[in-house]
Amino acid sequence: MDQQNVAPRVIAFSGPKEGVGKTSIVMNLALAWANYQKRNVLIIPLDPMCRAEHAQLLGLNPPSMAEIIKTVGRESVSALGALLKGKIPISQWGVGVLPLAKRRSDIAKMSPDIILPMLSKLSQNFDIFIDVDPYFPMQVFAFDISDLVFWVTNSNVSSLNATAGIFREINELHFPMNKFEVVANLYDMPGAVGPKEVEKFYKQMGKDILAFMPWEDSLPAYANQNKILITEQPNTQWIRILRVLLGRLAELKPTEKQWVSNVSTPEFSHGSDMLWRQTEREAAPQAPAGAPAAQQPNAGRVDVPPFWEELKMKVHRNVVAALETDRVKISDDPTQNGEVRKKVDGIINGLLQKETATPLTREQRVKFINELLDEIMGLGPLEELMRDPSVTEIMVNSFDKVYIEKAGKLTLTKYKFRNDEQIMQVMKRIVAPLGRRIDESVPLVDARLKDGSRVNGIIPPLAVSGPTLTIRRFSAKPFTDGELIKKGSISQTGVDFLKACVKLRKDIIISGGTGTGKTTFLNMLSNYIPEDERIVTVEDTAELRLQQEHWVRLESKPANIEGKGEVGIRELVKNCLRMRPDRIIVGEVRSAEALDMLQAMNTGHEGSLATIHANTPRDALTRLETMCLMAGADLPVWALREMIASAVHMVVQLTRFSDGTRKITAITEITGREENQITIHDIFKYHQTGMDENGKVVGYFTATGDPPKFLKDFETHGISVPIEMFWTEEQRRQRAGG
Repeated sequence: MDQQNVAPRVIAFSGPKEGVGKTSIVMNLALAWANYQKRNVLIIPLDPMCRAEHAQLLGLNPPSMAEIIKTVGRESVSALGALLKGKIPISQWGVGVLPLAKRRSDIAKMSPDIILPMLSKLSQNFDIFIDVDPYFPMQVFAFDISDLVFWVTNSNVSSLNATAGIFREINELHFPMNKFEVVANLYDMPGAVGPKEVEKFYKQMGKDILAFMPWEDSLPAYANQNKILITEQPNTQWIRILRVLLGRLAELKPTEKQWVSNVSTPEFSHGSDMLWRQTEREAAPQAPAGAPAAQQPNAGRVDVPPFWEELKMKVHRNVVAALETDRVKISDDPTQNGEVRKKVDGIINGLLQKETATPLTREQRVKFINELLDEIMGLGPLEELMRDPSVTEIMVNSFDKVYIEKAGKLTLTKYKFRNDEQIMQVMKRIVAPLGRRIDESVPLVDARLKDGSRVNGIIPPLAVSGPTLTIRRFSAKPFTDGELIKKGSISQTGVDFLKACVKLRKDIIISGGTGTGKTTFLNMLSNYIPEDERIVTVEDTAELRLQQEHWVRLESKPANIEGKGEVGIRELVKNCLRMRPDRIIVGEVRSAEALDMLQAMNTGHEGSLATIHANTPRDALTRLETMCLMAGADLPVWALREMIASAVHMVVQLTRFSDGTRKITAITEITGREENQITIHDIFKYHQTGMDENGKVVGYFTATGDPPKFLKDFETHGISVPIEMFWTEEQRRQRAGG
């Protein structure tokens, strides 16, 4: 038989504790299987104690994995091939042994990235039997890569108690229980629990016992003499029962190996004393609850089996039914859903254990359960993106096109919705806790998630291409000036100047295009407002995160279903004047509220801040003028421009560059009005000089050499702002030379 053309089997032998007779079963079954299959068997003892029992019983002196790696080099692991085949001695029965190491100190050097390529090569010529004791990381590693696990246990109370604990952990790690076959070894030893009680115990965990192996006096005797029972007394009762295991092996259909494990290198080599880790799914923040989405196959997915969506639909229905039966309520507050999520996880896992017709690997089971949990309790495919703090914007263009912004760059992701209906369900799930709705009668919505993210949803008939969802996310901790300087968004000199201007109570407009970081910069500037001042913020959707204690937040309110009850930004700006504010911060000026804001700045509320959409400081002033005219005030243009020139002291311009970086490109002073024109001049500017080899923008910040007209005001108020701050490099050189 050409051994290379036979699909390899990888079988693990483990148990709840040492001393249950597992090694005897491994050895005898390996000899029986090699004879039955006419294919060599290689035993891999994952033994941190390096006891070499298997090699002694077979009369072999094999090299260890650690020795082979030392000989051929770590870099050559994936190219071992024939070299491995010649280095491993095989006994007369067609069984060999390859231990991890012969010295315990070498175990720490072994890791999955070394072992897996080696096993992949070996499986071309051997069936592999892995003998692993209940050392947690190694045990999990063996389960990950095995086609079948023989769980060898005794029938005493201590073995059963240990099994209950480990099986609970196996369940939590989402291993399919049909991968495990229970072998009750030495079931009739003195003091053992009766077979019926043992069967009942395993039934409660959803497992039948494959075989009851009897006590044989000759078992320990032959082991002590370095003899193997099947070669000496093949007709004993114990060997006859062993044929049940042989039959189970024969009916096993090996699958194509992925040779991957979720056990990390630090865990494998140092983890026998570690606790089980909390899974990422449990540690991740929970998302708002909502109704399940309609299910249809998701075309184009290549990362999951073809039956994935059909199975998900089936399990989803059963989970919903179980939740209704148990009267489990999913809260709108994600912080209250921790226990519910664990319960739903357990329900899904239990349902998957019964799905023998559609087997999943442990990795697939974890993925399946996480996806279904996200659909039932979260935002479906978006949930994983929402857990990634580096994602600043999520854009769902259609059910199969989800883009994100990361580090200022737009990227098409692998995530997809099944159909438009699932996007609709996610939108409704987002807006329902906020008292909003989105449907044909209200086809667009602006909302805010509990974490402060801003959401915009628009659906047909307004969105011709289908439901479109945009989520703008904000850092949980606002950027500090130091972080913005480190990112190259502004110079230290620019920060020092703006800090002094905020303390001097200058009115500042932050201007920029969409996604240039206006809100982020406004948050940073607000940190310079003294703690003893009362701040009132007015926003369409509350996004600002000020650090001061004395802060009142106002947010606009859209009209209800009947078209009544709307409270806009303009009404809030008017109202906040009656709230005795020291400073007014308007999140974004976009309409007639501009006139009320300018009046507030001119009537004792100096030091106010606002953002506006514009590409240059001059454009920002033009937009302000246009928005004031939208208020319907019958003012001549000269009066309007006079009001703007006296109310606004500075415009800070932000720009987003082609490499995704955001920078302050101009800090501009409003100096007054000449004839019918508002006069301005730049105090600081950013000059782009080119692009480097990585496509990054190259440039520098510089002063213009023209200090602000209100420079003396700093000295009057006891704020130190040296004139040298506004010098250009040329002026500095001239002064130094003079």
